[in-house]
Amino acid sequence: MSRTKHAVRILAACLGLVLLTSCAGASEVDAGTAEGLQARVASAKQFAAQQDFPAALAELQQLGQDVATAAEKGLMSAERKARAEAAISKIRAELEAAQQAAEPQPAPSAEPTAAEDKEDAQKEAEKQLEDAKKDAEKGKGKGNG
Repeated sequence: MSRTKHAVRILAACLGLVLLTSCAGASEVDAGTAEGLQARVASAKQFAAQQDFPAALAELQQLGQDVATAAEKGLMSAERKARAEAAISKIRAELEAAQQAAEPQPAPSAEPTAAEDKEDAQKEAEKQLEDAKKDAEKGKGKGNG
């Protein structure tokens, strides 16, 4: 559990620091973009605090895509993009480690098919969540431009 709490703290500290400070420099990130990134960070923090690591990781994945898109559109400086991506990578590794540590170790007599079914269902749910978020983001992007 301490690794989980550590991952949540790192998520809050690193992303908060990188993205919130990025919002202060108007020339480094567009205000509307900063708000969207902050919302995504808040969502990832909430999922991590609830130990919903798949959802937190999905949010980080989408955050990385949002950062890349913002930089491509000139809404974020290259320096800020690099710092955000470095923080996202570090936090992803911490969350993955916390997720692995939080998963119960199967008993030797446990039926492996039940665990596999649960894992497959979880992966499918993550994929559907990510696809839905991508579709929603595509819809927002078309309305803004």
